[in-house]
Amino acid sequence: MLYPSLNQPIVFVVLFCGGILAGTTFLLCILCVKNLKKHKFLAQICYFFFIFIYFFIFNSFNFFANYGQFRLFTILSFLLGMASFDFFTKFLWTKSKEKWYNLKDERKTKKEQKAKD
Repeated sequence: MLYPSLNQPIVFVVLFCGGILAGTTFLLCILCVKNLKKHKFLAQICYFFFIFIYFFIFNSFNFFANYGQFRLFTILSFLLGMASFDFFTKFLWTKSKEKWYNLKDERKTKKEQKAKD
């Protein structure tokens, strides 16, 4: 073991970033599957490729930062990165949708007011 306790914060940050990258690929996979509504076989292939990419990202980041050693905090930091990416994208997405609908409603009410005048 090379410096087992000194590099733990670095390992955590690197695997957290890897989790964010895996969350991004999962989001792309979900978008791809939504476009393949009628083609269930192609959707399953898309999920298979996501799982393959997920394990590739996790193993490559783990080998890069932690010399391939598996510990509980490495898995948890990777999953925490994925979960935080999912949480923040959903949060930002709902906020942007609310603003968009509010702008649409404001424009609609302005057009209705002009029509009444």
